[in-house]
Amino acid sequence: MAHADLYARIIAAQAEIAALAHDPNRVVEAVIHRAQELTRSTGAVVEILDGDQLVYWAASGSASGQVGLRLPMRGSLSGLCIVENRVLRCDDAEHDPRVNREACRRVGLRSMLVIPLPHEGRPFGVLKVVSPFPFAYREDDVRSMGMMATLVGAVLGHAIQYSDLLDEYNHRVEADRSEARRREDSMQSIRALIREHAIEMVFQPIVALETRRIFAYEALARFPGGTLGPDAWFARAADVGLGLELELEAAGRALDCLDALPHPYRLSINASPETLVAPEFDALLARHDTARLIVEITEHTTVADYRRLSERLRALRAKGVLVAIDDAGAGFASLRHILHLDPDVIKLDISLTRGIDADIRRQTMVSAIRTFAAGTNATIVVEGVETEAELRTLVGLGIEYAQGYHLARPAPWPEVLASFGR
Repeated sequence: MAHADLYARIIAAQAEIAALAHDPNRVVEAVIHRAQELTRSTGAVVEILDGDQLVYWAASGSASGQVGLRLPMRGSLSGLCIVENRVLRCDDAEHDPRVNREACRRVGLRSMLVIPLPHEGRPFGVLKVVSPFPFAYREDDVRSMGMMATLVGAVLGHAIQYSDLLDEYNHRVEADRSEARRREDSMQSIRALIREHAIEMVFQPIVALETRRIFAYEALARFPGGTLGPDAWFARAADVGLGLELELEAAGRALDCLDALPHPYRLSINASPETLVAPEFDALLARHDTARLIVEITEHTTVADYRRLSERLRALRAKGVLVAIDDAGAGFASLRHILHLDPDVIKLDISLTRGIDADIRRQTMVSAIRTFAAGTNATIVVEGVETEAELRTLVGLGIEYAQGYHLARPAPWPEVLASFGR
């Protein structure tokens, strides 16, 4: 009858622990309390292996004040239990060479029963029950705890594994939420820029090098705050599906200045291929005289449908618009644009300009592109001229047009107007 009652309590304990399998903390609490009760112990503890140490993860009864305690595996009965992967019993700490007698005396411990907690065949910790009395544990206790050990270890190991997966899932969920918040913040910031017309436009001259006369002005967007550059703002807008809206706002702000720009100066604005083929961009241009307009294609990625883009560019050319490929030489996409779109203007990226006076490879590359441009009736504009030595080298290579800080810095529209004597 006693055995039947014990087994009934073991089954009840197993059922309780199994029901808590997805919550490792509750599993541990159930384990230690049930183990203490079934063995008539004064305390119980779950120790988890962490490197060469055992950590008191949870404890009950007389051991409850030791949670977080770290002990070396070597020289302890728990460590030996993990090494041998079997239940170990200490009947009397005063006479058992496997335990630290002085440590046991300090906590009033005389008997111990230590059970390995296996997961996938290997112990990851132990369940230990303790008593202040010698010979406190019988063979029934060893058998009953042995019967529980496999289930407890499997359930606890599963709980830990599930907890790790749950942590990873929660981490991903939180990352997704953070990304959603970031995207929402970006959308709100970009919509606010558009709604409040907060983009400022500055205008940088494009200069004919032979005469040093200004040929055109490129409109460049400047954003408030100064923490993000224009490229980052436009990339962020494209990422959240507002690329067209932001480009239209910037183009509209630039085109507002076109009518006041004296002849024969041209205005150059930037647009991605997606914006160029959009009906909204066509409607925007319809409100202005496009005969003195240059449209620079800014996209650095490949274009999926060159036929559609080419048709759109032919329609723009029919209205007097010059088509420019921006940042040529910065990547394969811009070179592909040159081959497919037959541009009127090829703008060489600053990466080809910087230090060109001392770099024969850059000089050779610029010469090759100039030869190509001459054969296709395209005009070369070199960007990023910042020193007199770079300028002299470009003139020597036969480059006709350039822009850069050495020639003129971007200026707000009132300053540009003032330079015309207005």
